[in-house]
Amino acid sequence: MIKIKLKPVLPTLREKKRYLSFKVHSKDKMASNLVKGAIKSSMLKYVGELGTSEAGLMFMDKLYDQKTQIGVIKVANKHVDSLKISLALIDKINKSNVIVRSIKTSGMINRMK
Repeated sequence: MIKIKLKPVLPTLREKKRYLSFKVHSKDKMASNLVKGAIKSSMLKYVGELGTSEAGLMFMDKLYDQKTQIGVIKVANKHVDSLKISLALIDKINKSNVIVRSIKTSGMINRMK
């Protein structure tokens, strides 16, 4: 059997990405999966299924700190504004009042840490 090596995608054809850090302000400490679910549902309500799939949301689970409640989301560069708006629309997670704010947006993950 002959193994064919695939060529890598050219940098001009790759989807450009941004990393957005956010902070959850609440009285209770929120788990990573609850915050992830709330952000996904808010994004679905605001831009719909097509917009959410085009945004390419990826949660950096390793970068979510439950003590400080700060996390990082990877998103396509054209959908950063819609993600920020959907974060602002979140008011409750698991029946407790919260405020989710975006802190910083960057094109490199190393600058987020």
